[in-house]
Amino acid sequence: MVRPAAKRLPQYPEAMHLSHHSILIVDDEQGFRELLVEALRTDVIHVESAPDAETALTMAEEKHYPVILTDLNLPGNLSGLDLIRTIRTTDRRAFCIVMTGNATTEVAIQALKEGAYDFILKPFTLVEIKASLKRALSHYGTLRENESYQAQLEEMVAERTGETMKLKEDIEHLFESFVAASVTAIESRDPSTSGHSQRVAELTVSLSEAVNRTEGGHYGSTYFTDPQLREIRYASLLHDFGKVGVPEHLLLKAKKLKPERLDHLLQRLHQRDLEGSLELFEQAWESGSDFDPARLKELMDARRRESRALVERLLRCNEPQHLLQSELNELVALENLEFKHWSGKTLPLMEPGDMECLRVRKGSLTPSEREEVRSHVSHSFRFLSRIPWTGELANVPDIAYAHHERLNGQGYPRGITSGEIPVQSKIMAISDVFDALVARDRPYKRALGVEESLDILNDEARCGLLDRNLLDIFLEARVYEVTTSKSREAP
Repeated sequence: MVRPAAKRLPQYPEAMHLSHHSILIVDDEQGFRELLVEALRTDVIHVESAPDAETALTMAEEKHYPVILTDLNLPGNLSGLDLIRTIRTTDRRAFCIVMTGNATTEVAIQALKEGAYDFILKPFTLVEIKASLKRALSHYGTLRENESYQAQLEEMVAERTGETMKLKEDIEHLFESFVAASVTAIESRDPSTSGHSQRVAELTVSLSEAVNRTEGGHYGSTYFTDPQLREIRYASLLHDFGKVGVPEHLLLKAKKLKPERLDHLLQRLHQRDLEGSLELFEQAWESGSDFDPARLKELMDARRRESRALVERLLRCNEPQHLLQSELNELVALENLEFKHWSGKTLPLMEPGDMECLRVRKGSLTPSEREEVRSHVSHSFRFLSRIPWTGELANVPDIAYAHHERLNGQGYPRGITSGEIPVQSKIMAISDVFDALVARDRPYKRALGVEESLDILNDEARCGLLDRNLLDIFLEARVYEVTTSKSREAP
C-alpha cells in the first residue's frame, strides 16, 4: 500500500551548511533504533528515529532528512519499500539506505529500482553502517554543491542577461536619440522640407508592413522582421542626412536667380530706363526743337512700357515652373540688353550665369547645381557607413544609398538597375516621391493633390522608374493615407 504524496513539501534552508545534517532511522525495534541513534550521532550529524513508515513520512513532511535508513519489514500498512517510493516522490533530494535481515537478490533489486541508495544486510557492523552513511552524505554534499553552483551560475547569467538587456536598451535609446538629432540637423539645413523624413519613414514602414500582409504575387514570400522594420525606419529617417554637405542656398533656392542677383538685374533695368529717358532729353536739346512736354511724356511712357515688359518677362522666366519654347525664345531679348556702367563702359545687362539660370526649363536649379544637390545621396552613404551599426541594422547605409535609383537605370547616383536595388530602397522610393509631390512646403513647386500624385506614380511605374508590384500594394492598402489623413487633420 502506498501512502498518498504529501501536499506540503519539505522546506530546504536557503543557506544549509553541508557539513551539518539530520538523518532519520526507521525500524520497529526500539533498542536497535536507540543503539543506532547513539552510534551515529556526532557534532555534525543529528540523528532522529521513527518506529514505522507512517511516522517517518509525517516527520519527513515537516523536515528534510538528507539520509533515511529504513528496515523493509515495518509495522502498519506501509512497508519499507512503500516508504522509499513515497519519499522519492515528495523529497527527491533524500537518500534512502535499506537495512534488512531477510534479504534476497530480488528484494535488493526491487529496493534499488524504487530509489534506494544502498542496501545493507543485518546483522552489520558499525563500520559498515558508518561507511554507507559517509558515502551517502558525501554524495549528497556533492549534489548540493553542484546545485548551489548551478544556482549561482543561473543568477550570474540572469544578472549578465539583465545587464546585456539594459545595455541593448541603452544602445537602442542612443540610436533613437542620434537619429532624432540627425533629423533635426537635416531640417535645420533645409526648413522647406520639415517633416519630410518623418513622413517618408511612416510611409515606408507602412508599405513594408503591407508587404508582410500580402499573400501571393511577386512579393508574397517577402517578409520583414521587426528588426528589419526598425532598420527600414532608420534608413528612411536618415535618407537625406547628406544634405548637411550641400550648400544651404541650393537647398533653399526657390527661384532660378538668387534674390540679391534678381534685385541687381531689376536695378539695372530701372537704370537703363532712366538712361533712356535722359537720352531722349539730350536728343531734343541737341536738335534745337522746342520743348514739347506731351511728346516727351509719350516717348517716356513708351520706354517705360518696354521696361515693364522686360521686367515681367524676367520675373516670369525666374519662376521654377516648366518653361515653354516660346518663353525660352523671349530670353534672347534680355540677353542682348546693355547698360552703361559707372565707369562709362557699356556692358551686357545679363551675365552668362544669369542666362544659364533663366534657361532652366523645369525647377530652379541649373544642371551643375542639380548635381550638387543630388550629391547628398553619396554624402548620406559615406556618413552612414562610418556609424558602427549593430548587426541587425547593418543595411541602413545601403538602403538609404539606393532610394533615388530607378528600376530602368535612370536614377542616381550610380544608375543601377532593378536587380541591384534593395527591395527596401524600392519601397522608400515610392514613399519619397509621393511625399515630395503632395508636400505643401516646397518653395520651388506647388503641392499636388493626392489623386494627381498617384497618377504621376502610376506614370513612373509604367515608364520603368518605380516598382509596379510595390506600387499596387501601396495603392490597394491605401498606404498614402498614413500621412495625407494627418495633413488634412492639421490646422
